[in-house]
Amino acid sequence: MSLSCADLAIKNLREVGLGDIVHVPGQESYELRVASYWSLTPRLRPWAFVQPRTTEEVSQAVKAIVKSDGCKFAIRSGGHMSWAGANNIKEGVTIDLELLNAVDYNSETRIASLRPGARWTDVYNHLDKYGVLVGGGREGLVGVGGFLLGGGKTFFTCRYGFGCGKKSMFFLRTPVTRFDMKTFKSMEIWDGNCIFPKASSDALIAAFIDFTKGLAAAPDSHFLGLWTYNPAAKDIFVLAILTSFDGVENPKSLQRFLEIPGQKDMKRTTIAQKMIEFRMPAGQQDMWYTLTFKLDIRIAKRATEIYEKLIEQLKTLVPDENFIYYMVLQPLPASFAQHSVAQGGNVLGLEHIHEDLILFMTTLEVPTPELLETVYPIYIESMKEVEAFAKSVDGNVDFRYLNYSDSSQDPLGSYGKENVEKMREAAAKYDPTGVFQTRVPGGFKVSSIRD
Repeated sequence: MSLSCADLAIKNLREVGLGDIVHVPGQESYELRVASYWSLTPRLRPWAFVQPRTTEEVSQAVKAIVKSDGCKFAIRSGGHMSWAGANNIKEGVTIDLELLNAVDYNSETRIASLRPGARWTDVYNHLDKYGVLVGGGREGLVGVGGFLLGGGKTFFTCRYGFGCGKKSMFFLRTPVTRFDMKTFKSMEIWDGNCIFPKASSDALIAAFIDFTKGLAAAPDSHFLGLWTYNPAAKDIFVLAILTSFDGVENPKSLQRFLEIPGQKDMKRTTIAQKMIEFRMPAGQQDMWYTLTFKLDIRIAKRATEIYEKLIEQLKTLVPDENFIYYMVLQPLPASFAQHSVAQGGNVLGLEHIHEDLILFMTTLEVPTPELLETVYPIYIESMKEVEAFAKSVDGNVDFRYLNYSDSSQDPLGSYGKENVEKMREAAAKYDPTGVFQTRVPGGFKVSSIRD
């Protein structure tokens, strides 16, 4: 059945005039599409890739695939979600939106129109010509589509809320094929990477807690803390990315971090340039997991202890200690949700939380699928231990940020009953036959929310 279904899907795509953008096994172009995923984990081998160049071709591709009885499909914009099946498919067709990547700017309306296959580094570079920015991704190779539909935590969330707000217009051809976003004036920033030894962990956590408490009053400041283990370093260090988006050097809000001894490389730059310089490691088997806590120093410290414990376990399981493991702490103050409401609101459900939070995530990278299969259960058990401790001190918060979530998690369900109902109503309105609930097995689905 699989072979005949595959042949039928490819035949239907070619019959509607898309043959020149259909890539099948045996073609060099097909192998290039497989290899284009930044992580090894989602590098599945579908029956075919189809690469629409226009909204009309997206519509034609979807109709041709749906016409192929029983054929399932995946949708990819940037392909940065790391778990297998999120943006690719083994038995089916992958609609790859990479060629739908235009970025346009209207100087009269000050609206930027972004296609889902664009990467954020290209968005920032294009808009930089006009002296404007949008609230977008913080890693240059992330795609526009998945980032915004997954929530869109940006450099500017403290000023403008999440990227998925109602004042961003989405052009629907199911899937979304254009995002119209309000812009704001760009400016030179003060930014840099600071590297601290493991011994500074407690001091950094204390500084992070204070920083988050004061972020509403200092919305142009940004902190991203990555507790890091890699085989080259052979020990944990902390990479802290500090930014002052108004260009003020050594702002008071960042002083506690800057006073901690470490290697600091701060400079004046732009968002566009920053995106060129910052890249997550590619070419690994990846696991991601996220949690949300109250702003409680006990939880942050315990999470660090559990992180260190897992590293010691992994050293006994992974040959040559060849793994990379990050623990990331980010502020999630109440002001983020307040600004989102002011920008029209969203369905994330954070507006009901009136206290400062910690957005926690980890990412574990190993070189082979066999190692992934071995360490994944231990990794998940470690994350459950962090969550259990947070619950034990009344610090767990249900919200799960979709873009960091593992396939075992239920981010859509964490948005709250009212927002779940809104999403179900939207799905029924725009996808009444349930094509995107039943024929697209990857990603997170309204139909799969756990009641």
